[in-house]
Amino acid sequence: MEVLILLVWLTMASTELPNDLSHLEEFVDQKRFGIRKKYRPLYHISSPVGWLNNPSGFVFFKQQYHIFYQYHPYKGAWGSLHWGHAISENLVDWVHYPPTLIPKDMYDKHGCLSGSAIVHNGYLTLFYTGNVLSNNRTHQTQNIAISSDGIIFQKYLYNPVIRKAPFKITGFRNPKVWKFRNTWYMILGTVYEQRGVLVLYTSPDIFNWKFNTTLLRSYGDMGYMWENPDFFEVDGQYVLILSAQGIQPDVHRFKNFYQTGYVVGSFNYGTSQFEDVEISTATFNELDYGHDFYGAQTMQTLDGRRLLIAWLGMWENDFEESKAGWASMLTIVREVRMTFNGRLLMRPISELAELRTEVLESAWYTPGEAFQAGTKSFELLVNSTSVSHDAVLILEWGSSVRVQRYIIRYSSEFGSVSVDRGGTNGIRRADWAPVHQIFWHIFVDSSSIEVFCGDGEVVFSSRIYPKRSIRIRIAGEMELHITQYKLRRSVGYDEKLREYLRSNYLAKYNNDN
Repeated sequence: MEVLILLVWLTMASTELPNDLSHLEEFVDQKRFGIRKKYRPLYHISSPVGWLNNPSGFVFFKQQYHIFYQYHPYKGAWGSLHWGHAISENLVDWVHYPPTLIPKDMYDKHGCLSGSAIVHNGYLTLFYTGNVLSNNRTHQTQNIAISSDGIIFQKYLYNPVIRKAPFKITGFRNPKVWKFRNTWYMILGTVYEQRGVLVLYTSPDIFNWKFNTTLLRSYGDMGYMWENPDFFEVDGQYVLILSAQGIQPDVHRFKNFYQTGYVVGSFNYGTSQFEDVEISTATFNELDYGHDFYGAQTMQTLDGRRLLIAWLGMWENDFEESKAGWASMLTIVREVRMTFNGRLLMRPISELAELRTEVLESAWYTPGEAFQAGTKSFELLVNSTSVSHDAVLILEWGSSVRVQRYIIRYSSEFGSVSVDRGGTNGIRRADWAPVHQIFWHIFVDSSSIEVFCGDGEVVFSSRIYPKRSIRIRIAGEMELHITQYKLRRSVGYDEKLREYLRSNYLAKYNNDN
């Protein structure tokens, strides 16, 4: 099975199918799906074929950035999860690598669920949750895989390193691991009595783990499951990111099916406890206010920046591209910073300017004017001269019979910014009161849009499905200056690696069959 999966991966960007594999119906179907380009992003990471969801690890190893993600290679829908893998030297140009984890062992045979990645003693080490279904019950364990080169990973001989939950909890998954002084820490998301709970383990060596404490728990309004925890220090404050299931909508807050947000506080390593932190809907801040954002992961670069990437998707949504055998993508990489009052800012990393190939527009536009985008993957810089009037930017597409729109609106009266992609539950809104001018930094990539407001005080990430070219129209009450850049493709394959693996594994497959 592993060889066939690798062969599918190897041929996704090639122009011809090897003759001696043409009898494999599944392989042919995958190849047919792979050549369909509709809705495919150019500069976002999407799976070569099949389903993608949460990032599973984000790390720097041997002068390269590695992103792992949840991956089901057989169809454009969720299934038994593998770990997909992409590598970059500059955070802009990403190369697809073979899947790193495949569910096949007794402790992970129904899925290798997301976790985190660290570098320890010169090895790239992955922590993940093994998923096993038996007698209508789910059993989850914590496991390790190790690589010396960042490409080929071996599962730890003595997996699982944590075989069962410390007490009667369920949904025991997504290990986030980090080191402080001489101790390793691991937090896990769980469910206890239908409420979200975080548990903490410690280890002297990453292999032998001991339950330490129940770190935090929901008091009732924070949903029934917490998953994908991330923990870090930025600008002198500790941040805990959670993906929470079951939070009820509150006017314009928490309108997605599930929520990803954060709390800020103090952490005492002596007691292994947060101090003066209570997680409730009053203290839990949404990271991204858009329709499609979940399962965020962060890492720290050598120059000290805290970077974040997430799934640009949401559970229970329709993924139109799944008909073509693939589904979903990750967000662009973002830099996270902290304000003086404890709010996180997210803005696009500066390296993304390397994607620009051509200036398509640079002019002032008055309400009522419009222009054609001219490309399906582009960047917009939108500025106003004041904040005293409403500003509206409309992206629209379709025929004269049926026009679809994605509307970005600043309200000076209410001090808010919103997006509306139409349909049921299409509006997302957040408080936003810029002082001097409106600034929107917008990235569109075939079937996604990410809107950064100001210095990243508010961000909206959404999937859109333009069936025709996009027209950009200005509405509202203010003139807007718009600069548009055409952006290049930056996600692909390493042909030398592909040829090496193709020759070795194709020969092995043919010999075995």
